[in-house]
Amino acid sequence: MEAQGRLKEVQDLFESILKQKGDVAKNYSQLVESILKDGTIPQKYKELMFVALSLTKKCEWCLSYHLKLAIESGATYEELIEVAFVSFLMDGSPALMEAVKMNDFYSELKGVR
Repeated sequence: MEAQGRLKEVQDLFESILKQKGDVAKNYSQLVESILKDGTIPQKYKELMFVALSLTKKCEWCLSYHLKLAIESGATYEELIEVAFVSFLMDGSPALMEAVKMNDFYSELKGVR
């Protein structure tokens, strides 16, 4: 329940921000949607980039959120493993060890455990 727990925390945070600063939250959401939608670079590849960045930044919340969106955008397990190795090239062993979380989150989100 780690990935689902992190996703819930992100959702709770944004709901709180929406209550406190609705205009900021709405503007942020519009910005995110405009960047993430298919463009010259398809959304799937953007989400794979976010997964790589999440691994190098060691952000579990980012990882759970963007991993979910990557899966929904059609990313395969094989693509995600390749992304983990690209992260390793940029950030070394710590990024590769973050792939343990990615693997666990993937299994949870895909319902394979």
